[in-house]
Amino acid sequence: DWFLNPFNGERFPNVNLHWTNLSDFNPKVGDIKNIWEASRLEWLVTLSRAYVVTNNNKYLNQINKWLNDWVIKNPLNVGPNWKCGQEASFRLFNLINSVLILNQEENSSELFCNLIYTHLKRIAPNVRYAIAQNNNHGTSEATALYIGGLWLAKHSLSKCPKAKQYSDIGRKWLENRVGKLIAEDGSFSQHSVTYHRVLLDTLIYAEFWRQKLNDKYFSNNFYSKTKCAINWLWQLTDETSANAPNLGPNDGAKILNFHSCDYRDFRPTLQTASVIFNKCSIFPVGDYNESLYWLSIKPIETVKNKRDSFLFKNGYVVIKAAESWSLLRFPFFKFRPTHNDVLHFDLWYKGKNIICDSGSYSYFPVENEKNLELGSVHYHNTVSFDDQEQMPKISRFLMGNWLKSESISLVEHDLKGTTSFSASIVDSNKNCHERTVRNKNNEWIIEDKLSGDFKNAVIGFNINDNNCVLHNNFLETDFGNINLSENAVPQLSDSYVSEYYYEKHSIKRLICTVNEPGTYLTRIILK
Repeated sequence: DWFLNPFNGERFPNVNLHWTNLSDFNPKVGDIKNIWEASRLEWLVTLSRAYVVTNNNKYLNQINKWLNDWVIKNPLNVGPNWKCGQEASFRLFNLINSVLILNQEENSSELFCNLIYTHLKRIAPNVRYAIAQNNNHGTSEATALYIGGLWLAKHSLSKCPKAKQYSDIGRKWLENRVGKLIAEDGSFSQHSVTYHRVLLDTLIYAEFWRQKLNDKYFSNNFYSKTKCAINWLWQLTDETSANAPNLGPNDGAKILNFHSCDYRDFRPTLQTASVIFNKCSIFPVGDYNESLYWLSIKPIETVKNKRDSFLFKNGYVVIKAAESWSLLRFPFFKFRPTHNDVLHFDLWYKGKNIICDSGSYSYFPVENEKNLELGSVHYHNTVSFDDQEQMPKISRFLMGNWLKSESISLVEHDLKGTTSFSASIVDSNKNCHERTVRNKNNEWIIEDKLSGDFKNAVIGFNINDNNCVLHNNFLETDFGNINLSENAVPQLSDSYVSEYYYEKHSIKRLICTVNEPGTYLTRIILK
């Protein structure tokens, strides 16, 4: 059932109406992403891989059965599964990639070509709306137009007269988006590791199909920016677990799906992107190489780049230690922020995210979970003043009073082996928060200087250890001990983290309440 929310059993109403007459947010149906998921057609790639591996026709028969059913029940522009151009783009990626896996790209049927053309006819007229959002919608839809148009132009030009036109439009906007949305340091307009991965996955597809279909090269700026974006994600990926900080919004997308690695494993994207764009492997041979296999790309000799403390001027600093590392988020907003995570501190130790970000959970949670706003300052490892958000929420995806950094230091190393970084902000109520992070060996110190006319401030940390115990101003955990300032009043409470979209699990949250300006230290001593 292509219109069913499997989590609550509710079915999307009025599925025979044009998509413009349907609402994104229906309280009875719930989160529309739960409707869209099956229609991304990711199962096409899974079943295609299964057929090639086993040569069992049941997988091919299932593909044809489901795909025929989808086409019948989802005519162009009718129903909720056509509401989003990016969703149509993801479908197009999976359609063409399944044909690649099945080795049918040279003899695809007329019906299949028409299905690709149908998706281009949905995406093209509304691509400027995607571009205006300055996010992954623009890169995804531009890539779909480029790939789909190029593919049809090579295979069935006479039957799809606009194919070359769609390809040219997609190429133009993809170059434009890469130039505008990727900063010189590799940061993306969306402050999110999973959306950053979506960006890289789409660029992988764009370059792969450009090469396979013998199209001309993209610009030098395109390749330069893409390589910087690969480095950004690599620097933020934990070496031991292959996971990354739960930074920013997370819609559950995993566009490069030629593999069976976990959703939180960022190696398949990094490895594939590095081989295609850098002409070298980042990691040795592993399960994450499966994507390269299906793309018929041989792994290239591994080049070990050095990981060290790194300042991304567009809002992130990574501090590396022997067995641990941290991420500090400071404000640099050229594009809209979506989480109140300014001066958030993330800490990793021996492959575990011990002090973590809460993630997103859902863009439209059910009624009894409306207060589960994991993008709030109250779910991040930072400071809130007088129970207020750092930036007020204007609408579901828009904030006001964007913060900016009052000061930013360099990453400094002293002769005693201490690495440090500091940044400060002043909010709209003139409250100031300056945070300094220092590391030496297995000791981390977070120094928070607070000033302003606030009545109370809360310094909060998500502790990824449900067995931790609070003894006055001393927190005992499985990974070490946390010593808190004597002039702070600590409390340990239950909270939540969402690592996968629409999934959540419990953790502990440590909050320290202070009633006056001053300097407050949090000392983390790892075992």
